Order: sequence, then C-alpha cells, then structure tokens
Amino acid sequence: MTHVIQNALTMLRAGEWIAVTAARVLIGIFFCISGGTKLFAKGHFDVFEQTMVQIRVPFPYATAIFVATVEFACGAGLALGLLTPLCAAMLMVDMIVAIATTSVHTIQAPDALQWLDDFLYLPEVLYVLILVWLIFSGPGRYSVDGLIASKIGLFAVER
Repeated sequence: MTHVIQNALTMLRAGEWIAVTAARVLIGIFFCISGGTKLFAKGHFDVFEQTMVQIRVPFPYATAIFVATVEFACGAGLALGLLTPLCAAMLMVDMIVAIATTSVHTIQAPDALQWLDDFLYLPEVLYVLILVWLIFSGPGRYSVDGLIASKIGLFAVER
C-alpha cells in the first residue's frame, strides 16, 4: 500500500508544472487585462484616478499611471514567465496596498472571527497568496525565464 501511495505522489509531483504554469499564466493575463483596461479603455482610468483621490494617495494621477502600468507590464511578464519573481513581487505589493487602502474598509463584521473570515474571502488576499507561491516556486519550465536559464546554463528549471 505504501508503494502505491508513493507512486501516486511521484506522479502528482511530476505534473506540478501544470499547476505552476496555469497559475502564472492566468494571474498574469488577469493583471495584464486589469492594467490595460485602466490605461487604454476610455473612462476606466478616470474612475481609477478618482479612487486614488478618494483614498488620499499623494499625486493621484501619477500614482494611477504607475499602478496601472505595473499591473499591465508585470501581468504580461507573468503571462510570459519573464522576470517572474520581480513581477510577482511588484504585483504582490500592489495588492497589499489595495487591501490596506480600500478592501479592508469594506469589511463590516461584528466580531474578530467573522472579520477574519471576510478578510480571507477578499480576492486580493488570494492574489497575494498565489503571487507569493510564484516568487518561491519560480516560473516553471515553460517560461521565458526557464528558456533563458537553460540556454545560458545558469540553472535548471525543474518544474
């Protein structure tokens, strides 16, 4: 029985690259679309800039341009697997700031346990967890990072 379990775990581990690649590509596409919409879709940038004004961010226009550009560029980077740890770290900071400045204020819970439940239900918290995972797991073998690393013999991308 132990042999069967070990074989099953080995098979699952061999397919781990699928989950890493899917998470990286899909969250990258999400952020690229989100940032691109803020930058290029008529009227969306104005709404985003107004959000920056409402939360009293200094230099709301410049901050909105910066944040939307980070989301667009780093989302594209994640989708391609280019500079994955850097892109994931920048988007993680973006999400932590979004949680601290806007999302956390939407929670209306009567007690600490319900507050924690509502907090963990925020989509931004899930994004942060996925981005942390990508920072530590790397981009996976099917990525620009993996291709460059294998071409120059820097290191082998195992996933």
